[in-house]
Amino acid sequence: MNFSRHDQIHSLEENNKFELLVIGGGVVGSAILELAASQGINSLLIEKNDFSSGASSRSTKLLHGGIRYLPQMQFGLIRESLKEQKILEQVLGQLYKPLKLLAPVFKDDGFSDLPKILQSNFIAPIAFKIGLTLYDFLGQRKNDQRHTLISKEDTFRLFPKLKKNKLTKSFIFQDAQTEDAKLVLTLLRNAVEINNATALNYVKITDIIRTGDIYKVSLIDEINKKEYTVESKKIIAATGVHNLPGMYESKSSKIKLSGGAHLILKGDPLGIGKNGVLLPQTEDNRVMFVLPWTGNTIVGTTDTEEFSGSLDRPYANSEDKAYLIRHIKKYFNIEEVKYISSWTGLRALIDSSGTNSKNISRGHFYKNIDENFIQISGGKLTGFRVIAKESLEQLFSQNFELNKQEFVDSISNLENQFNYKDLQLCLNHYCVVKPTDYLLRRTRISWFNQNGGKSLLDKVMVNFDSTLYFEQTIEELKDEGLL
Repeated sequence: MNFSRHDQIHSLEENNKFELLVIGGGVVGSAILELAASQGINSLLIEKNDFSSGASSRSTKLLHGGIRYLPQMQFGLIRESLKEQKILEQVLGQLYKPLKLLAPVFKDDGFSDLPKILQSNFIAPIAFKIGLTLYDFLGQRKNDQRHTLISKEDTFRLFPKLKKNKLTKSFIFQDAQTEDAKLVLTLLRNAVEINNATALNYVKITDIIRTGDIYKVSLIDEINKKEYTVESKKIIAATGVHNLPGMYESKSSKIKLSGGAHLILKGDPLGIGKNGVLLPQTEDNRVMFVLPWTGNTIVGTTDTEEFSGSLDRPYANSEDKAYLIRHIKKYFNIEEVKYISSWTGLRALIDSSGTNSKNISRGHFYKNIDENFIQISGGKLTGFRVIAKESLEQLFSQNFELNKQEFVDSISNLENQFNYKDLQLCLNHYCVVKPTDYLLRRTRISWFNQNGGKSLLDKVMVNFDSTLYFEQTIEELKDEGLL
């Protein structure tokens, strides 16, 4: 059965009894579905919006090992993340991309995550080198993967637009990148087309009622307004920043939101080539990343505690953009920063009252909502596989492992310009329902073109019910800050 909306609705109508219901179509929920289905568990995933429309398409695209968590002594989280990098490299194909990151050392800047006692010009570079050495040790890295110290002169040779003023030396260390939304869609297609799971977007859960050892779940298809009722023996909710649906809302995990604003610059105006840059300290003691991304450049930061827009559609406001531009100019020789688009992502962290979000653990946590019903919160993109594995092993007495993923080349090769063949592939095998599913999450057309690719809408809309979706498409592009 294809991973198309038509086939998935048909699957739901043919079978309404499941062993497992997964709530949430982000990277964790999708991984849970794939792992469960690969073990023969009859599974259904429900997402109220589009797949990967939340944090799983709004990340910094890093599968990083957690270098910045060393000062917080989160060694277990770092070791786990570095171990995951090795596993993901084997199973994700070209969705796993090794990346070298430069960490420049500037006089009087220090490193934002180091304690104040270690921030002096003399001590900070030594402390950071010790941290990188520990990072390599925890990751059991080979010689060619370990960090290196490079001179001021070599730094400017590799990064010619980095400002020379106050730079003393630099470190280069290794991490990795991914295409977050395409990772989600790959997991889902494998779960559906290889392992016979069912996954539906734009379906809202209106209520969950436990009857004995069965959960009866009421659904409404937001596209055709048809109502369904399904039964499931077990439920895992990977709802991100959202509460649980129906009568279980009051039992939702207590979380704290942490945002991250990003800009996309056209091409490589900062001269970083195929490498990334970890800028050591912003004016409010955060870090900032400058990263290559599919021929363009991402500039982004994390740990903002306020955001604009809604939980479903946050966006980078004018202050967020000005903040990023100000720091680009602080560290790079560039007179004018021109960006194509921007976004903000929201992640759920453990609610540690009174604690700044940058100091809260990025580890994941579980809450037992009811018998055979758990909710997952927190965690890093790098840890999606282990989070999915652990959650399933809490409910099932089986061992779950992520198999090497198929269809990676298929989604990786989608063009970021309108292509009729690509759109048909997305309609038939990546469950595209609305034009923005294709423009924002199956491809990067809206992110990589001025005005969200509005000039291409006439070509795209021919393949959809234009009377129904044109206004919705314009509205979503506006909500994303693209128009």
